[in-house]
Amino acid sequence: MTVHMGSMRRIALLLVLLPLLAGCAERWSRPGTSEETADAMNAACGNEAQLAVPPHMVWQMVEPARIERDRQCWRDGNRERCRVTERFRPARYDMVDLAISAREQHRTACMREKGFTFEGYRPLRLN
Repeated sequence: MTVHMGSMRRIALLLVLLPLLAGCAERWSRPGTSEETADAMNAACGNEAQLAVPPHMVWQMVEPARIERDRQCWRDGNRERCRVTERFRPARYDMVDLAISAREQHRTACMREKGFTFEGYRPLRLN
C-alpha cells in the first residue's frame, strides 16, 4: 500500500483540527446548570477572551521545504523495474495567531471562575 504525501498532509491537517473541532463540543458542568446554559456561558467566556486577548498575527513558516518522492514499480518479465520521481516543494508561509493559547487559557479560567468544571468532550453535534 502506497501512501502519497497529499494523503499524509490531509491526515496531519485532520489531526491538527480535531482538538479545534472538539473545543466546540466541550462539556462543562455546574450543579443546577443545564447543558444549554453551560454552552451559553462557554460562548460568553469565549467572547470575553476574544476581547481580552486580541489576535497577535505574525508571518510564519507553516510547512517546511521538502522533497516528495514517488516510487512506481512494475514487472518486466522476471524483473521488477522501478522509477522514482522527485518533486521539490518550497516552504509554505502564512499568517499565524500566536495568541490562541493565551485566549484559550483565558476562556478556561473564566469558566472555572464561574464555578464550572470541565467534564471532557461530547460527540460533536452538527444540527
